[in-house]
Amino acid sequence: MSASKPSLLILYCGGTIGMRQDVRTSALQPKLSAEELIEYAPYLTKEFNIRMQTITNLDSTNFQPHHWEEIADAIYREYDNYDGFVVIHGTDTMAYTASALSYALGNLGKPVILTGSQVPPDILGTDAVSNLVNACLAATMDFAEVAIVFGTDILRGNRSMKISESKRNAFISPVFPELGSIRLQPEITYQSIPRRHGGPLDFKNAFKGNVVVLKITPGIHPETISAIVDSKIDGLILESFGPGNIPNRETNLLPPIKKARKKDIPVLISTQCIYGTTRMYLYEVGQSAMDLGVIPTGDMTPEAAYVKLKWALGQTKDGKEIEKIFAKNIAGEVTIPD
Repeated sequence: MSASKPSLLILYCGGTIGMRQDVRTSALQPKLSAEELIEYAPYLTKEFNIRMQTITNLDSTNFQPHHWEEIADAIYREYDNYDGFVVIHGTDTMAYTASALSYALGNLGKPVILTGSQVPPDILGTDAVSNLVNACLAATMDFAEVAIVFGTDILRGNRSMKISESKRNAFISPVFPELGSIRLQPEITYQSIPRRHGGPLDFKNAFKGNVVVLKITPGIHPETISAIVDSKIDGLILESFGPGNIPNRETNLLPPIKKARKKDIPVLISTQCIYGTTRMYLYEVGQSAMDLGVIPTGDMTPEAAYVKLKWALGQTKDGKEIEKIFAKNIAGEVTIPD
């Protein structure tokens, strides 16, 4: 390797960026290898010392928590050997993987960049090459985050959500500022971003437990939640109305929540408002649920909250310890009030 060029490890996981259309059905399917993909941007190998490593080649719809662990393991093993890391990934579950890596790779001192595309590289109008190039450029910059680089945006990974299946800017960071943007080249604009450093990783790479996420709707039967609680679950996340409001009259959901708490099943309360945060003290319908010992998720994205609970369950089954984990900002995923 040339010492004068930045070194990058590109971890290939598949996604649209590595797909081709089936000649019979026209459906997009994973086809390209990592080596075939990099051929679409040959100048990358002139600017960087690049090594490709294949983790898997999947439509990210089929991604599982063990894939998060495999990606984190690969970064951990090669952490001292590269200036930055790029994870090529499908868009559908990219925010989940980004959140997982942010928790697993504690005390991160280098960029870990996730990217993909909305259009495969051999279809006219593709965004694959530009996203890949911008991700590699971002991975050599002076910041230390797990970030998503996509379209014209640079976003904190565990603050990101996919909001479009077709727009070039497929992701948003609804309640946290963008880290930067893609102009002529990637630019970091967020002032409080962590910078590169040479400290060791605080590596905690286990995601465990059967966590169920349920969206509260008008008229939902308490028996539905009760049946879930009686099944083999380790955690429950209820997507509530407004700032954390849970029905407590005609369809009273407090009894099944109380049942879950008696079983020491952690119950998280998030909000259905994309630009919202949980403030369960504001209304009586929130306070009555708070009294049962639920955990509000604040301004976390649903993806970040789900993954954080699985990460917490990878460390402990003790409800009090899980509460302590959720009272902390682990990787910039939540705003903790002073």
